[in-house]
Amino acid sequence: MFKGRRDRGAVSGAIIGVICVVLGGGAAAVAVTTVVSTSGPNDSRAIETGPRSPVEPSQVIQYGG
Repeated sequence: MFKGRRDRGAVSGAIIGVICVVLGGGAAAVAVTTVVSTSGPNDSRAIETGPRSPVEPSQVIQYGG
C-alpha cells in the first residue's frame, strides 16, 4: 500500500490537516454561537423597562452642540 517514507508522510500530513480543519471549524462554530446568544448584564431588564416610543437623540446625548 505505502511505497516508502514519503508516501506515509504525505498521508500523515493529510490526516493531521483534516483533523485540524475539523477541530478549528468546530471551535469557530462554538465561538460564533456563544457570541450570538450572549446577552449583556441588564438586557432583559432594558427590554422590559425601556422607552416604548423613539426618543430624540438630544434627550439622551448631553454633549456637543
